[in-house]
Amino acid sequence: MFNKSIKLNLNEEAKPLRLFYNRSGLASLLMLILFLTQTSVLATENLGEKLSGRILLQVEEHGEAWYINPNDKRRYFLNKPLDAFNIMKTLGIGISNKDLEKIPIGFLEGKDSDQDGLNDSLENAIGTDYLKSDTDGDGYNDQDEILNNYNPLGSGKINIDKNFVEKNLGKIFLQTEKNGEAWYVDPIEQKRYFLGRPCDAFSLMKQKALGITNINLNKINSAIINIKPESFNEIPENNFSNSENENNDNESIILKAGKAIRNNDKQGVIECFIPEMAKALEYTMDFLDTEGKLTLGNILSGAKLSKSTENQKVYSTEVYFSLGGYKVPINFYVEKQENGKWLLTNL
Repeated sequence: MFNKSIKLNLNEEAKPLRLFYNRSGLASLLMLILFLTQTSVLATENLGEKLSGRILLQVEEHGEAWYINPNDKRRYFLNKPLDAFNIMKTLGIGISNKDLEKIPIGFLEGKDSDQDGLNDSLENAIGTDYLKSDTDGDGYNDQDEILNNYNPLGSGKINIDKNFVEKNLGKIFLQTEKNGEAWYVDPIEQKRYFLGRPCDAFSLMKQKALGITNINLNKINSAIINIKPESFNEIPENNFSNSENENNDNESIILKAGKAIRNNDKQGVIECFIPEMAKALEYTMDFLDTEGKLTLGNILSGAKLSKSTENQKVYSTEVYFSLGGYKVPINFYVEKQENGKWLLTNL
């Protein structure tokens, strides 16, 4: 169950303020209103800043969970486990394996087949053997090595960088050199936690959340996720195989293109599209930064089949722009080529 015993009370309730002014005091009154408005905005910004990267639970409601995004200091509603998983991955920032290894690993509860203190999902993510408590056979179990900053896969120590950790507290990272695995950097313990499945995100919410009252929660501006959460259901790893059959499977070409974009694999992206798109794709890949590639790749991977003919498939999704409050429909067209391959014709 969620721990609702912790409450966050940053400020006492303000006492009523009486204003006395004469005919010449209107300007002073207006300046006072402006000052109070600015103070209110500042308090909101300070609270969002203070709780940056935290996961919050509404203790006066039903334990609703929120994530304070360090990038914009706004709160995002996590809702059900799958929604939480999808939203947290959508807000993720790309990171290389080298930089990710600078952050120490934290441990969540879960199935632990070899009883070494690491759940099976985490072991799959970091490459240790979930059936062997001592993967590298050096006499120390995998968890003990990680806790002491030693490499559980071989000799040597792990290069932890405290300054790098402190600069990235509360962020969610996606491994761009693998399959977009998601990690949450806990601002309190200053460790990264693997978000491999919806149940991992849910477990993280239970173990790391801070209780907050409605009054204080409402001081933090809310935001709507830019991309529909349901568009980011987990994609089975076997959909990303490199078999020749994948080139003849129109749905897999959508998933393959999304992965190639996220991994900054320019040639892999080009191979998923008709030849006429090559120059435009090169420009797009050069123009987008890491976060932009992750967003575009996720949009592509989240598209669903909406129309199908013998020679063409249409995959559709929507992008929601919170600033304008409107949705933009997006269609991707996959067409069968003369050689029998299915290729994307637009981006």
